[in-house]
Amino acid sequence: MYRKLLTTALLCATAALAFAQAKTPPKNVPAARRPAVPPPPGALPTKFYTTYTYTVYLIYAPKYSPKPTNTRGVGGTLTLGPTGRYEKKLKFPGPYGTNHFDEVGRYTLKGKNIEFTYTDSKGKAVTYGGTFDYSEPALALTMVLNQEADGGREVFGLVVAGSETVKRTFNDDGTVKMGN
Repeated sequence: MYRKLLTTALLCATAALAFAQAKTPPKNVPAARRPAVPPPPGALPTKFYTTYTYTVYLIYAPKYSPKPTNTRGVGGTLTLGPTGRYEKKLKFPGPYGTNHFDEVGRYTLKGKNIEFTYTDSKGKAVTYGGTFDYSEPALALTMVLNQEADGGREVFGLVVAGSETVKRTFNDDGTVKMGN
């Protein structure tokens, strides 16, 4: 009887250890090669991790103007991968041609905060961030980035790539509304 009870306890402990190890990515494997850990319950839906198209880019610079500057003609894409990797290809027209802002790096989410980190052309890590809001019914992502104490900030409106014809509008604060 004692031997049977001891064997059962050892089997349960071994199963618990195997289960715990399966949930924890190995520490000696580089982050890029680790298996993706599923998001915790209540996290963003799987549809969040996709490619978006830039449709709105507003710049607030209160020391120059009380009204935002709407950079008409914004375009490009932002891909947010489920493992924390992102790729940005932002473009908008300027007085001397099209401006391009391309980045590849990592992003992190904490509640409604998003932070991007990439390596610049000099090999230096650059980090910036702000807040975001994802609307699954509108297939839209809004981000308010680079917020300053004086109210300066950048507001981006993005839609899931392929859904550009869905009627929606973005308010100056980044709030998205369905329809006209």
